Parts: sequence; structure tokens; C-alpha cells
Amino acid sequence: MKRENAAKRYYRKNMIILITVFVPMILFFTLVALPFIGEGQRIFELFMLPIIIAVVSIPFIIYYVARFIHYSNVRFINIKKGKVVNSDSYNYGRYGTYVAFIVEYEDEMGYKHRVTTKHCHSKADGYFGVTVTIGQDPTNGEWIILE
Repeated sequence: MKRENAAKRYYRKNMIILITVFVPMILFFTLVALPFIGEGQRIFELFMLPIIIAVVSIPFIIYYVARFIHYSNVRFINIKKGKVVNSDSYNYGRYGTYVAFIVEYEDEMGYKHRVTTKHCHSKADGYFGVTVTIGQDPTNGEWIILE
């Protein structure tokens, strides 16, 4: 069963930011260069800036679109309810700090397990001590908080 999850939200947010920043920028610089085509300028010189912006940004856009599609269609396994007991953060420098949560759950046999979820939260607000639903992505084994 497909479910809403935190990773899908993370990749959707970043995909929208990249598309809304870089696609209009590429179109703008292309439209600025179009009137100068017949005035003795070489075409490559006119379109150098839009080409550079496209070459730099399109791989990132494709990555975030692909990851968004993956997390939109993933069917989670090992869905458990557990309590958030701690957090783990990773600092990406100027790109921010991303937070993962350590969730403790009890299996069918009564044993307690601790798993670390994917680093896709920007804040730890409202998660500590709360019971959450987590699921495991079958393709890469990551645990993700489900909504």
C-alpha cells in the first residue's frame, strides 16, 4: 500500500525549488539572446549562459524528480509503530542541517529494536517522545517516517 511519507515531502520541496528557480532563469536568458541572432554574433556565444545554467541545473532537477517519483510510488514493508527516543543530525554546510530520528519499536516477539530514519527533516520539532509509524523501503532498506 502506498503511503505518504517524509522523504516524499523532502524531495517534492527541493524539486519545486530547483524547477522554479532554474527553468525561468534558462528561459529568460534564452529569450534575451534571441533578438541578437542576426547581428553578426556567433550563436554559441549568445547561448553560452543558458547552456551553462542548463548543464549545471538539469542533472539536479532530474535527480530530485526521480527520487520524488520513487518515494511517491514505494510500497513500504515492515510497517511498525514506535516511539521517537533520540535524533541524529547531519550538517550539509550552507545547505542546512538535516535530522533523522531514532525510533524504538517492539516486534511480535517482544524484543525492542532501534532504527534510524532517513535524514530528511529540517527540524526536530514535535517528534520527541511521540509515537510514529515507520516503514522500510524495500529497494534500499531505509526506514522512513510515514504520515
